[in-house]
Amino acid sequence: MDEIIKLSINFKISNLFITFLVIVIGLLFGKLKVKNVGFGSSGVLIIAMIAGYLYNIPSSQELQHLGIVLFLLAVGSEAGPSFFRSFKKQGKIFISMVFVLLLTAGITMIAGLLITGIPVDLGLGLFAGAFTSTPALVSATQFANKNHVVMGYGIAYPFGLLTAIIFIHASLKIFQKRMIEEGDKKSIIYTSIHKIENAEFDKKQIKDISLFSDNEVIVSAIKRDNNIMAVNSTTILLLGDLLRLEGKKDAVNEVGSIFGKRIEEMFTAGGGDLDTRSIVVENLSVINKSFKELQIRMKYNASITKVIRSGFEIYPKSDLTLEYDDIVEAVGSPYQLDQLELYLGHKHHTVQPKVDILSITVMLFFSFLVGGIFFPIPFLGDFSLGLAGGALITGLTFGHFGRIGRFIGRFPMESTRTLKELGLAMFFVQVGIRTGHSIVNGINYNTIYYILFAVTLSLIPMTISFYYGNRFLKLSLVECFGVICGGMTFTAGLDIIREVDSSDKPVIAYSSVYPISLILVIFLVQGINVIMKMVS
Repeated sequence: MDEIIKLSINFKISNLFITFLVIVIGLLFGKLKVKNVGFGSSGVLIIAMIAGYLYNIPSSQELQHLGIVLFLLAVGSEAGPSFFRSFKKQGKIFISMVFVLLLTAGITMIAGLLITGIPVDLGLGLFAGAFTSTPALVSATQFANKNHVVMGYGIAYPFGLLTAIIFIHASLKIFQKRMIEEGDKKSIIYTSIHKIENAEFDKKQIKDISLFSDNEVIVSAIKRDNNIMAVNSTTILLLGDLLRLEGKKDAVNEVGSIFGKRIEEMFTAGGGDLDTRSIVVENLSVINKSFKELQIRMKYNASITKVIRSGFEIYPKSDLTLEYDDIVEAVGSPYQLDQLELYLGHKHHTVQPKVDILSITVMLFFSFLVGGIFFPIPFLGDFSLGLAGGALITGLTFGHFGRIGRFIGRFPMESTRTLKELGLAMFFVQVGIRTGHSIVNGINYNTIYYILFAVTLSLIPMTISFYYGNRFLKLSLVECFGVICGGMTFTAGLDIIREVDSSDKPVIAYSSVYPISLILVIFLVQGINVIMKMVS
């Protein structure tokens, strides 16, 4: 009889195992979307609260603190390059609208707390949820009762999302006619090949043909005698040339039809002497400069076909200014693209290779160091920035300067976002596990009032800032929506707007205020807390 050997495997479930199991389930839950709207990282908080309610799971204070520091360090590093410079450019118009948005939110919050008598700690959580702002939540938990803050956030967050979505959809419906009048709704970058058959353009330089600039259409490449050529403003066109035109679809088709018939056989800038390359903008000397100032076509004989900012395509108009971490798509010869890459930044990779562990460690060290310093203030006692303030100041400082000594302060966009999401997940899981039971038990008949309060906190600032931006700042409707979405760090709202108007206006408005809003909302929460302590 064969001997049967039994292999016994003993597995001990540790706290870390539970922690990361909850994170995995929470992130998967957060990825579920209804009409392109989901909970994102907040899914971890929801699953953690459920787990904390159902099971007696111990939490780790150290992991929570590490999560806070990682998240706010990444927020500061991401905002640092454009935070201070944003006040010196066109973005200051958008920023003034954000100030109105946040100021109105602060006044509404304080007035609401005084009238209703809602506890400040709970109110801060309701505010963070109504504004769908995780930085506000993280900041509030540093100086307020965590259970109350997280309960308020958990109650308000879904209704904050819903209020913002309904506000945007309703406004788009109400102002649909005006939006059509304000601009072209179909402006995603489109490519088409046309053959020059119109003798009017034979032997003419591109710069002398106003059709291109008037319709915001660019010639990214020319095919002549089976050779693909790079172009610049002095390139001479000949009958029979195949032009690769790029721009808004209607404009490209209109301009192309004037030159000649459309050719179905596409050619791409990947053969012959041309190449296409995506370049990440990192050179501080080109930031806030327009393409007209940079003269890339003349200096590098390369065409810029589009700019990707905050994940959205923008048409490269001559007056468009570059931002840090923009992705520029360029067409030209490999050598010229190498030179352009050195000038602008570095080649964009799907997986970014440049992450300096030593620099991250040093930034973490300074975050804890700065956060642990106490300043004696007469009559008020000792004051400390705390972990949140220390991480934020450290991230802003390193992000602004880019490099301090041998330590790098900026990392690729994907790496920074990964650090931010990891830190947020670690924070959410610990807070959710710790507070889940008390939060569920704390929900009662007053919850309906908390929901109404959250809806008010979301609706009033959006309405007033929208009116201010459109009426007094003379911003277009889509720019107002972009500022509101950026001010509330509500990326899903921008997706809704882009479904109706895919122009670059809302993206530029959103990206101009998003970094500043991340920081200002943290200080706003702290300011509300201080004021409420003074008046109570």
